[in-house]
Amino acid sequence: MRNPNTYSTLFEEKTKPKPKVAMFLVYVVLGLSLCVFGASVWFSSYAKKVYIRRRPVLETEAGKIQNEIHKLELEVNTLTDIERVRSLIKELRLVEPTKKTIELQDR
Repeated sequence: MRNPNTYSTLFEEKTKPKPKVAMFLVYVVLGLSLCVFGASVWFSSYAKKVYIRRRPVLETEAGKIQNEIHKLELEVNTLTDIERVRSLIKELRLVEPTKKTIELQDR
């Protein structure tokens, strides 16, 4: 019943093939990923340097524009305040309009 050939094949150590091709693929993928990572770091640092060089120019321009906006807002506020005062004066009839202006002369 027992066949010596099958018995020896069961307990015989099989020689494993060397994974040369698989390791080569692993190294290629690792090398490519390192190259991509290095390129992304280089490009991001290049972009940061360009931004840092332009940053002072942008800040001065932004400061000038903010100053102009602030001046215009102040001007609008003063004009609207004057219009409010005039409308309140008309509503309360504090000043009666005179058709003839009176000029005071210096002595």
